[in-house]
Amino acid sequence: MHGGEFLISMPKLRGSFFGDSLIYLWAHDENGAQGLVVNHPFDLTLGELMNQLQLPTSADLAGKVVSGGPVDPQQGFILHTDDVSVEGSQPAAGAGGVGLNITYSRELLELIATERGPNRFLLALGYAGWGAGQLEDELADGAWLTAPSSHDILFETPFEQRLDRVAAQLGIDWRLFASEGGVA
Repeated sequence: MHGGEFLISMPKLRGSFFGDSLIYLWAHDENGAQGLVVNHPFDLTLGELMNQLQLPTSADLAGKVVSGGPVDPQQGFILHTDDVSVEGSQPAAGAGGVGLNITYSRELLELIATERGPNRFLLALGYAGWGAGQLEDELADGAWLTAPSSHDILFETPFEQRLDRVAAQLGIDWRLFASEGGVA
């Protein structure tokens, strides 16, 4: 498994931060993995966040901000198309990641606020991180399923439909999985 894929949380993670999560994995190598939860929006619009950051906006920024993960929850992470990059923008891995960057700079927020930002983007507060071998152990333990990622799911699909859509692409209804194994 490499970056650029989705992780679908399995029922054993319900009740944890990652319960019912869809994560876009932007980096995964021998040193660990990093990703963003892409289906848990805050009750906060992008415009409201820009106001809190005292960034004047010329755009109608009604889109929601997502809770990207438990690591650095005060830091903003922008997953975006690579049509606009700033210093510090890094390529996100994989087909899902073709043409995607991850950026965590105020400069890109300023461009978005003035309608000079990337065509498609998702703003997350915080990220999900795993140390070396940790994600592999969780995958082997059945905590996650992997699936190909897509720009449409990341940027166009309503938050509440993202997990179902990705699971359906794998031919499963993830909600039918029992939380615990066993025989009835």
